Amino acid sequence: MKKKFLILLVIFFIQGIATNMHHPLMPKYVAHLELPTFMIGLFFALMNFGTMMGGPFWGNLGDRGKKKTVVILGFTIYGLGQILFGLGYVFNEYFLGVFRFASGFGIAAATTIIMSEIVLVSPAEKKSRNIAYGVAILALGGSLGYYLGGQFYTKQIFFNIFKTDFANTLFIQALINFSLAALFYFIYDPVKVEPVENGKRTYFWEGFKEVRNIPKSLLFFLISLSVITIAATNVDKYLEIYFNDLGFNPDVIGNFKMIVGIVSIIVTLVIVPFIMKLKKRILVISILQVLSAVIVFVVFNLGTNHFIVMIYTVYMLYIIIKAIFGPLEQDYVADFSNDANISTTMGIRQSFYSIGTIIGPVLGGILYGISHSVLFNFSAIMFLVSLIFLYITQKLRKKEKL
Repeated sequence: MKKKFLILLVIFFIQGIATNMHHPLMPKYVAHLELPTFMIGLFFALMNFGTMMGGPFWGNLGDRGKKKTVVILGFTIYGLGQILFGLGYVFNEYFLGVFRFASGFGIAAATTIIMSEIVLVSPAEKKSRNIAYGVAILALGGSLGYYLGGQFYTKQIFFNIFKTDFANTLFIQALINFSLAALFYFIYDPVKVEPVENGKRTYFWEGFKEVRNIPKSLLFFLISLSVITIAATNVDKYLEIYFNDLGFNPDVIGNFKMIVGIVSIIVTLVIVPFIMKLKKRILVISILQVLSAVIVFVVFNLGTNHFIVMIYTVYMLYIIIKAIFGPLEQDYVADFSNDANISTTMGIRQSFYSIGTIIGPVLGGILYGISHSVLFNFSAIMFLVSLIFLYITQKLRKKEKL
């Protein structure tokens, strides 16, 4: 099982790289295509709409004994979607939106199944720790992907060797994803569990129907996750646009994201193991949201003269909070599942997470169009709004245990 866990971490790390290389290029890419700025948020939302739709579907299919097929299809669909999205000089924005949706639908398969496999291969006493490692290694890979994407596009040496314009950078992404599909096929055998309803045909909507069967406390927790994700996604994605509006190049965004990844992995190794031992999870998560609201409000209301200083100091406290929150919420959700339905449960969780990443960028685009401070202040408020649903979660959980 330890070998399987290490293989999953390696795949997650490479996935993080392969699915984030294009992000620092997006503001420049959209501008290059002469599309309005709000299209950045819309493309991101469409990808996450695909993720929302894909999560329960792939999770349900995985629980029926098709995990290897699901992961291979996921990486392949994502790769094809990226190649087509990079052909903005051929397709109009409507087709590009469809390709974004397809990429999101595909990558939901890999993310859902790999995280559920991490839970399955982990002994009970190490489950929380291993989930934390999985979240952190995916984030670290994502940060390296940001860094490489920025370097590929702005450094002449990479352009001379790989011809890394927008299309070729996305093509490189696709090749890495195709390689991941092959790697998963040859070196990993999913944990065998008793398939759910093995004799029945799998329909697209089967995974979504499972939402009716989850406890009410989990439902309200997942709603709080959606609200938190609206706030966190807006802060993350529009920070990149804010960097661009202040005149910074993609490599600056990539460098910043690389530092964010390093901070996150250090927090995971040093701080998260202690936090995961705390019993009052909902209280801890609530405190983290209050701190997030305060930090975001402070960082983005001091003017541009202090921006770089604040982003590399106070904002890093917010990054620490994010690094703690990710493993906490996924471990909390995993506790509601068993071996037979873990993929479905994590797929449902992926959908609620994706709801936040859909609503956030679309609404954020409108708010950012008014003012960057309006957008970031709204995000701070949303962190606080999540406390309402977390409070209801705690009350319902107590009743369910009676």
